[in-house]
Amino acid sequence: MNIAALRVPVTFQKNEITVDKYGNHTAAWTDYFKCYATIGTQSGSESSGEVVNPEESLDFTCRWCSELSAVESTKYRILAEEHVYNITYVNPMGYKRNSIKFNCRLEKGS
Repeated sequence: MNIAALRVPVTFQKNEITVDKYGNHTAAWTDYFKCYATIGTQSGSESSGEVVNPEESLDFTCRWCSELSAVESTKYRILAEEHVYNITYVNPMGYKRNSIKFNCRLEKGS
């Protein structure tokens, strides 16, 4: 893993239930972990020359740590370069504990 390529600051956010002073439960995104990542871009997938999936898709690769090993695609998202990305899947890169890759899609409206 090329450590010098980890240049983009990213913030992982966790979806948690918060309780207000009246006892109402609401879902809210809270900051979970901040680190640096390498971004690999992918835009759409092609089939017969047509773009099937025009949504922007990115791969964020981070150094392995215990905080990131707990990240799940359904409960977390990534903030990077003033955009919000929903995690579609987490790739532990062969379970070697060197790096973790997160495949993400740009959240609509961000």
